Amino acid sequence: MELKKTGIVLGLIITFQMTSAFADTVGNVPIRILPTKAKSSNLQAQQLVDLVRSNFDLSSAREARVQAIFNASGKSDHVLVYVLRKGVHGFKLSSVKVDANNNVKSIDSNYRATAQDFAQQPGSSTDYKCPDASVEFISFAPNDNDLEQQITVGVADAADAHHLKAVRLLKADATRQNYLNYMVCPNLKGNFYDGDSNPSEFITVDGLIGAQEVSTILKNTFRHKVVNIWLACEAFNDPMLSAVTKDAQAQKYAAGKNDLQVGPSDETGKCAMIAALDGQAMTAAFNDCYKRLDVTSDQWGFDGDGSDYFGK
Repeated sequence: MELKKTGIVLGLIITFQMTSAFADTVGNVPIRILPTKAKSSNLQAQQLVDLVRSNFDLSSAREARVQAIFNASGKSDHVLVYVLRKGVHGFKLSSVKVDANNNVKSIDSNYRATAQDFAQQPGSSTDYKCPDASVEFISFAPNDNDLEQQITVGVADAADAHHLKAVRLLKADATRQNYLNYMVCPNLKGNFYDGDSNPSEFITVDGLIGAQEVSTILKNTFRHKVVNIWLACEAFNDPMLSAVTKDAQAQKYAAGKNDLQVGPSDETGKCAMIAALDGQAMTAAFNDCYKRLDVTSDQWGFDGDGSDYFGK
């Protein structure tokens, strides 16, 4: 199968539109090369695509993403491989260790991102500022998936209808920097995420955000005043659970305890957030939405120390 060759060095990919870094691989699973802060690289885009194609089984994937992480000398140290799984809101993160000649030394298929990985994610590592203090609601959807986009826009429209200042962070706008910037806004009341996660990280269009970052960057930010409903597999487990509920102090937090199926879970999350906006008691409303719209194999968590009523 012919691959689309980008012909660019990885360090320059950050200047391209996100959709320009796709290439076809076995089974037509797209591979996207993610940017980093590195200024130069000894790995070319085609090498990264070939690394994924040669070392990973993508038969159960809907998309793969690859991101090179560098050492202090600017040479590739390891490569992060994100495998987004078909039919669920989850992804698997692996690390491929490479030598000075870019040969694969080892693969850790149960990897959790480290401080080195987060330091090289695009955008700021420490300084996040609210772009608009009047923003009260975030709808965030990083994937190029029609259903996820429709659900997320529908929730934002409902927030608008309740006279909340809503921001839509969709596709190319669903970056790490944008999300963290808006999550520190002082008047935030609602945060709807429709994407992919594991217990330690969730994805943005250009990389990932980790539980440790939530714990530190968003510490005490939500003040038990922000309702978070996330279409996110396994994110209602530690460390992400404690990061959102205890450290960031969510008013209420809903996410998957296990794998959430794309479709039924999206409808459930949308229903629950709209019910919250309508002023219904959120715990009972969430349970009702789940019983009517979801499948029993989806196991959600719904908890938080704040009021059971949105905006209270």
